Amino acid sequence: MPMLDRAVLDAPARLHAVSQAREAFAGRPAGFDAIARMTARLTHAPIGMISLLGNTDEEFIGQCGVPEWFAPDRHGARRHALCAYVVCGNDVLAVEELLAGEVASEDPLRNNPLLVGGGIRAFAGAPLRDGAGRPLGAVSVADTVARTWDPGALAVLSEVAEMLRFEPGGEAARAALIEEPPPSGPTGRAWPSSMQAGLEGDRQFFAALLDSLQVGVVVADSIGRPVLVNEMTRKRNRVPAGCTPEEAIAAVCRHLRHPDGTPFERHEMVFVRALVDETVQRAESILHGPGFLDQHVVAYGKALRTDEGELFGSVTTVLDVTDRWRADRFRECNLRIATMLNHADTVEEAGPELVSVLGEALDWPCAALWLANPAEQVLDLVAHHVGPGIALAAPIPARMERGASVTGECWQSGTLLWVPRYAESRYAHGPGAQEFSPAGDGPLLHTAVAVPIRDENCVVGVLTCFADTVEHDRPLLTGLLEDIAEQVGYFLARRHSMELAMQLVRARDDFIALVGHELRTPLTSITTCSDLLLEDDQLSGDARELVEIVSRNVGSVHAIIDDLLDLAAIESGHLRPQMLPIDLVAVVSDAIAELGDQAGTRLHTCLPSTLMLAGDARRLRQVVNNLLSNAVKYSPDGGDIHVELVVGEDFAELAVTDNGIGIPPDDRDRLFDRFYRGDNARHNIPGTGLGLTLVRTIVQAHCGTVALDHTKKDGTRILVRLPLHAAATPADGPPGVALRYPLRGAFRPLEPNRPVPD
Repeated sequence: MPMLDRAVLDAPARLHAVSQAREAFAGRPAGFDAIARMTARLTHAPIGMISLLGNTDEEFIGQCGVPEWFAPDRHGARRHALCAYVVCGNDVLAVEELLAGEVASEDPLRNNPLLVGGGIRAFAGAPLRDGAGRPLGAVSVADTVARTWDPGALAVLSEVAEMLRFEPGGEAARAALIEEPPPSGPTGRAWPSSMQAGLEGDRQFFAALLDSLQVGVVVADSIGRPVLVNEMTRKRNRVPAGCTPEEAIAAVCRHLRHPDGTPFERHEMVFVRALVDETVQRAESILHGPGFLDQHVVAYGKALRTDEGELFGSVTTVLDVTDRWRADRFRECNLRIATMLNHADTVEEAGPELVSVLGEALDWPCAALWLANPAEQVLDLVAHHVGPGIALAAPIPARMERGASVTGECWQSGTLLWVPRYAESRYAHGPGAQEFSPAGDGPLLHTAVAVPIRDENCVVGVLTCFADTVEHDRPLLTGLLEDIAEQVGYFLARRHSMELAMQLVRARDDFIALVGHELRTPLTSITTCSDLLLEDDQLSGDARELVEIVSRNVGSVHAIIDDLLDLAAIESGHLRPQMLPIDLVAVVSDAIAELGDQAGTRLHTCLPSTLMLAGDARRLRQVVNNLLSNAVKYSPDGGDIHVELVVGEDFAELAVTDNGIGIPPDDRDRLFDRFYRGDNARHNIPGTGLGLTLVRTIVQAHCGTVALDHTKKDGTRILVRLPLHAAATPADGPPGVALRYPLRGAFRPLEPNRPVPD
């Protein structure tokens, strides 16, 4: 709640205007009570108040549901007046929860009797002003539960407050109007005294009030006969001017349908049901008529009773929720299309269902999806939707050229086209101009929309839709169609990128395989010749040294080719790990033993006695070999190398740590990229940049993870995690063991020396 401003509340000009208003309104509570009661019912609140705020008290000139103990003789203490907050702000105020959060000890709300004893939790009000705009009090409503005040309820408060604006020179006429004795009601007896001035005697005032509302209102008498149908109800149902309430309701009944499409009977109307059920909450229905869009409405009904409990009628409010209903359908349509495209391989595969879902969401008879054919400079029809009962005069053209039609012009201009009267437009006439042409007496196409589908700045397709009703909700509809066109554009761009990536991968793999096979033959010859030369005892010392250099370099090239071919085979799926139960400790131990003593380095191990998991021993040996050789290579000054193997609940973790040159921070994100080497090693330490790439590829093929331990500041620590558990291989799968699930996400190092689980 806002803070109270004493300067506003005690302003002499405001208090003088309040005094004048009290004199003008004195002695006529019945009419204002009826207004308060009607305001409460229109906003679905149990309490309605029309109050003036003086210098010491709050006077309720109109009230409904206010506890009698709170305002005896219609007066309450100003320090407890909720309308004071409206007066201070001089604007509409809506509070969903009066006691939300902590309430300061000095806050008047803390001990307000309406909250403590009356149980009020929500409040909304609009300032009741004089001709000069000074706030005299408020038209307000309250509820005993926390609630969100919808814009329609706040509009009711504002409109009632504006109609009650105090004009000192005009109160005599209003007083006379309010006090005018009412005639007998349509049932042959007088209305109850509490409503006489408010509904019959002040009929013009109430009619003007209800006609100003943006919700439909129907008031009926005790036998269900309509006595007042406001302007919004008549306008929404296209009721001709001059119709009586009974004639207006008959017109409404002709248009009204249940959600399943069946027509309403008279006894099913909410204003009749409310007389029996007392209250009717959120009754859904559809206003259907030829030539205009179906309107989805919800109605609320309430029986009207005297203070003595006698039934004298009902009031019904009708809200148009078409925008909300369509927005919900469009969100669902967007989600369905996104899911559909996510599972589709091509737009051609998803197209028919896409346009069908779109046509269903829009409730439009025709929709089509076109994709550009750059080679022939035309649009090809991918899929189209024609609603049930729609017959076309001619088949939809399979190809569309630029210009002439709505679709062709959208493709040519690259901008959205909205044609509100399509049947009368130039697009619907002339040879080749029609995308859709209903046959015979079929429904005319009123609105056409064409939306470009883009891949960045290039228009790669067009989505075209046609409506058989006049459409006014352009922003909502174009927003939906642009969202769907954007989804299709993203899908096409993604598929194009994937195809290019696959082509690049295939080209790379083909190149690697070609180079590998073409190089292996001459390398084998060089190796054989080198070996033969080295076996010659007559070879001189210098020549022998040169041959040994050739032999070593040939071996290095062989190793690079083997790594490249392994990478290509594993990444392409042609070479799968042979998953069998193995002892990872034995694999690591063999690699350490083969490494032997390296000059200047000290090897430390922390391994369990055994660790069984599913894996390819040969490939995992490659992982360990590469990690150990890197640790030695990048510790040129020697140092300590630690090899740890520990066990978690579902995985084993291998850690290889060195105190060498480390990884520069800028290079860490690209450490596992193919051929990438850090700036501190690129020029002074030999290597190819393939070792860690091969490690990552093999580990991922085992459904494991590999990462750099970023907590290691000096040197390098590489962490490899492999799943422990495995499931039986499917009967139609390859022999060996299939992993149950892959490891995911980043991880922190485990503590060493955890016992191995049984």
